[in-house]
Amino acid sequence: MGKGSDLLEAFIEKIPDSKLIDLRSKSGKIYSDNDFRLDMQGMTTGSESFNLQIQINKQTTISYMRKVSGKTVRHVLVPIDADWTAEEVRAKLRAATA
Repeated sequence: MGKGSDLLEAFIEKIPDSKLIDLRSKSGKIYSDNDFRLDMQGMTTGSESFNLQIQINKQTTISYMRKVSGKTVRHVLVPIDADWTAEEVRAKLRAATA
C-alpha cells in the first residue's frame, strides 16, 4: 500500500484510548480521519467477540486508495470477556490483516 501503509499506521496510533476500551458501548463508526475509519461491525456469531475493522474512507486523499474505498484493511476480533487495554487493541490492529 506504500504511502497508504504509513498513513494506516499513523491512523492506528492516533486513535484515542477512549475509543478502544469499553467496546460494549460502541457501534458503527468509532473513529475516523480523511483516509480511514474504525468501525464496530457488531459481534460474531454466538456473540463471542467484537468485530473491529479499519476501512478506507471514500474521501481519502490518496487516489489509488479511493478506487477501493470501503475496503477493509485491518480486522480484529476482541473477545467479549477480554479486558484488553487500549494499547492491546492497538497492537492487535497493527499486527492484523484484512
